[in-house]
Formats: sequence, C-alpha cells, structure tokens
Amino acid sequence: MKGASVPDLSVVARERAALATIADTIVAASVGKGLRVAVACPNSHLALIDYLAQALHARGRACRCLPAQPNLVDAGGPPPSEHGNNSTLVLITSGLVTDTDRGVQNVNITVVAAEPTARDGNVSQRETGGAHSPAGGDPDIILDYRDPNAALIRYMAPHLLAGGRP
Repeated sequence: MKGASVPDLSVVARERAALATIADTIVAASVGKGLRVAVACPNSHLALIDYLAQALHARGRACRCLPAQPNLVDAGGPPPSEHGNNSTLVLITSGLVTDTDRGVQNVNITVVAAEPTARDGNVSQRETGGAHSPAGGDPDIILDYRDPNAALIRYMAPHLLAGGRP
C-alpha cells in the first residue's frame, strides 16, 4: 500500500498500558459512585477516548461518551476547550451524574501531543491542549503524547491514587 504507514505495535501496546492504568485508577476511585470523566484531547488523538471508554466498560463501568456542548457550562459541566487549537472536550459518563449527586467521581483528563508544523510536516514539541483541566484549575490526569515512542502518564492526582478519598 503506497503512502500508508503501519503503526509500531510497541507504541500501541504502551498506549494501551497507560490507558489500562488510568482506567484501573478511575474505577478504584469511583467504587459505589457515578462517574464523570472530562477529557480535553487534540483532535488527532480522539480515538483514545473510545479506548478509555472500552477499558472502563471492561472493568464493569458501562459508559457512554458525550461530546461537550456549549450549553454544558450553563448546566454546571466543564467548559469547552479554551485553547481553540483543534482540541475537543468529551465526557465519559457512567451511573448517576447530576450536579446535585454528591456520589459522583469527577475526573478531568488533559491530553497533550506534539503539534505538526504547517510548512514541513515536522512535529514541534509545543503542547496542544495545554495542561489545564477541562473544568478549570489543574487536571487530575495528564496523558502526554509528545514522546514519539510512548504515551506517558505525566501526572495523576493523589486523591485518585488513594482510591478517591480526599
């Protein structure tokens, strides 16, 4: 196939391992609670949201993905991505996720990636999506794709590692 590139399977395996770790952590932190995961992600990496939803589902959390709508802010949800650089905000929900429900585990994930330059197609190391939470403030998880050899979990909030206990 001329022009088609075959992905390096070791890179795919490392990405899946990072997503499995994230899913395991989210499930442990949300036992007995509804779940709302807001993912701010460059459009070039949107498939990972589906993989994360599948990983959560495989761990017993029946999830659905909802693209963020502008009226989500009025409803108390996370704001759309403020970066305007081909980034999308998607919600993964499971169970009760109303604003008045105190039994909801909210997790904000920011995905950063290398950004191709316009002229030569090379990749710059400038972040896309930034390291800001989709709901404002600091993200709970930062998944970094700037290393071409692996997706790396750059940060995971201590409250998630403690099983959701503040």
